[in-house]
Amino acid sequence: LEEQLSRAKSLISSITATDDDGDAKKRKVDNDTYYFSSYSNTGIHEVMLRDTVRTAAYENAILSNSETLFRDKTVIDIGCGTGVLSMFCAKAGAKKVIAIDNSDVIAQAREIIKLNNYDDVITCVKGKAEALIGNNELPLDDGETVDVIISEWMGYGLFFETMLPSVMTVRDKLMADGGTMYPNKSRIYIEGANRKDRLDYWDDVHSFNMDPMKERMVAELTQEAGVEIVDDANISTDRAMLIEHDLNTCADQELDFEAPFELRLRGDLAQEEIHQLVVSFDIDFSAPNSNEVTFSTGCQSTPTHWKQTLLWFDVLHNCPVLGKSDSLKGVFRMRRNTLNHRAIDMAVSWGVLDENGSQKANGMMKRCLIA
Repeated sequence: LEEQLSRAKSLISSITATDDDGDAKKRKVDNDTYYFSSYSNTGIHEVMLRDTVRTAAYENAILSNSETLFRDKTVIDIGCGTGVLSMFCAKAGAKKVIAIDNSDVIAQAREIIKLNNYDDVITCVKGKAEALIGNNELPLDDGETVDVIISEWMGYGLFFETMLPSVMTVRDKLMADGGTMYPNKSRIYIEGANRKDRLDYWDDVHSFNMDPMKERMVAELTQEAGVEIVDDANISTDRAMLIEHDLNTCADQELDFEAPFELRLRGDLAQEEIHQLVVSFDIDFSAPNSNEVTFSTGCQSTPTHWKQTLLWFDVLHNCPVLGKSDSLKGVFRMRRNTLNHRAIDMAVSWGVLDENGSQKANGMMKRCLIA
């Protein structure tokens, strides 16, 4: 297995070498203006607030730990949006909350906070967190630190939009000894899905055979990573963890990673084509001596606005088929795009091995998740 994984890592390095050698030399495009302006749109905030899995998890994690984590504490909320997380913190007894956002919605956040009588606790500040710290523009005294850093930084596939490094900058500059990021742990998972329904649809469309559309569909689906809700009924394998991050201690370079994985058919399935690799994540609010709250974006859980991230195999030309005793083994790599640091590149080298370790099929894929 170690030899196979070593070969797989070499294969992944080769299919990403073009990016390393070429794109890294090009001038990076500044995507921050587009990123922050997108959060000035009301619709995106409505979607997030209506995501009850997300919003209720934050509410429960904060309010159920009022006495242990928030009472008389100083909190920073990075990317505060409408201010809902800041208000949860104030409601939980925080003595000072600094709500930071670099989009125009912070004007409404100020009004909302005042309307709900929390303006004596919460101060809204517009700007990028890194710049605000560097220019000493935060309402903190010299040497003052913060006890809790709260943020909803997660994107598709966990790291899309690359907001976490900004939150980590605040952590490294301002978090008190014994303080915590909140949430404080994240995990990324992978599983295999069968989407026979997508393929078979073209066989009989209002009584017409549209088989030629399959080739076109697969060509489009394999261009980039996709984002959609995958029903658990379509999942064919177990769900394997790729990586876990302790958000209180992880370093920036650890956010770009590669990890081995192994998937096997779940339940009583005897043989199945694997059409997609499905990437999702789980989030923990599990600071010491606190009431733990966890939520999942996996297919087995209530859908969230993050949905799942999909990597389609070339199902018409090189589709892995798993038998009961087979395993789908490989190496998964995720990293920030060299030209647009808010996009993420994913590469997978995979092989189907039988119970004796003999390889029955193999392949590689590279997909980008970009707005």
